[in-house]
Amino acid sequence: MVTHMASSRMTTAFWGCTFLGFLVFVGIGFISTNMYENSMPSSNWAPPHKMPNRKFSGTRGEEICDVKQNFVFVKVHKAGGTTATCIFQRFGYEHNLTFVLPMKINSEVGWPNFLKREDFIPSADGTFNLLVDHTVYHRKLLDHIMPPDTVYIAILRHPLAQLRSVFNGYGLAKRFPELKGVDPVASFLKDPEKYQIPYVTKSKAPYTLSKNFMAYDLGFPPGLFDDRFSVDEFVQKIAREIDLVLILEHFSESLVLLRRMMCWTLKDILYNVSPKNLKEYRKPTTENASLVEAHRRWSNVDYILYDYFNATLWQKIQDENNDFHQEVRHFENVLQSMTTYCTKANVTPVSTWEVNNASGRQTIPRTAWHDQFDLDPYLCLKLKMEWQDWEYVLKKKHVHKPMVKNGTDTVRSTIQYTRPKILHQTLLSNVFNITSEQDV
Repeated sequence: MVTHMASSRMTTAFWGCTFLGFLVFVGIGFISTNMYENSMPSSNWAPPHKMPNRKFSGTRGEEICDVKQNFVFVKVHKAGGTTATCIFQRFGYEHNLTFVLPMKINSEVGWPNFLKREDFIPSADGTFNLLVDHTVYHRKLLDHIMPPDTVYIAILRHPLAQLRSVFNGYGLAKRFPELKGVDPVASFLKDPEKYQIPYVTKSKAPYTLSKNFMAYDLGFPPGLFDDRFSVDEFVQKIAREIDLVLILEHFSESLVLLRRMMCWTLKDILYNVSPKNLKEYRKPTTENASLVEAHRRWSNVDYILYDYFNATLWQKIQDENNDFHQEVRHFENVLQSMTTYCTKANVTPVSTWEVNNASGRQTIPRTAWHDQFDLDPYLCLKLKMEWQDWEYVLKKKHVHKPMVKNGTDTVRSTIQYTRPKILHQTLLSNVFNITSEQDV
């Protein structure tokens, strides 16, 4: 059971007259979608499925499992979601899977609203394998486009660290001119309503960047922040529906759990350890219990979610076999080896030939958790790519597969392509075999 905490009532004036009607609508809609169809589990609640120790398959006597390829990743803002997304984009590309891809240029499928058919590019048969871009989580809507065996994954981060990242990434200090002090976040939390009231009233957005932003991405409506019963029911609903919530502060452990649950290889979960979308919070930071408590009062739902699923993560780890922590250490060692190899390879090619001939391979020997595999310049190139590069490649590949017969030309003409960030379009076209017809 989630630990109860005090939460102050927000005034109607806080949201502004223009925002009130929206909140009432969303709150009613939230309740009407059977959000609370089951009662909350008891305090002895444990994850419903113990994940077995997923090992490689091959020789007699070894554990064999089925690779899971249908999944939705709820990409929570400023919580490490971009790093995880790049892992998933590479996996989907390497397994020739069909993505739910946004029609528009941003990494958003319907966000900040619930997704609609016109928000994503259609597929040939109307089915998809995975969705990894930003979308507001709504299980019933997602079930309409995803297969019945879809695995649902999300990610969370300590709320105060996430708030600092939001301040940095969205330039919130500039939106609040009074916050030009030493530590804008600490100054903001001294009187958050003072700064939030005019901002929310003016923006009329269905969310607020600084208050329970992670909860919003998971589908919780702002109008119910102070309704403790609704909050508890929401957390338990997410616990029932999301198969695994990654925790950024324990990313290695989260990825190893993911690998085992999905029956993936260790190579599948390798990633570029340089943080994605990194914008350093340059202000001196104040880290103390009173600041965290002030933020907990302000962003209560995010803290309840984080505390709950951080504890759930460690419960899942406890349920794993004794070799779990050994595999985590091995995974981190492989990441170090991969980083060293790729740094020496210095993959900055201008042609496919240079990718394939840049340097020799490095073999990662077989272990109890995976078969032998190689590190090579092509892998380094894919690990170097950011979401914009992947989005460009995936859209180009996807859009020229057979699509729905009706309105195909119209659909293609309205698709917006993200400009690659790390690699040039010509290189991406060469390396990923995007034909001149596709490269439009």
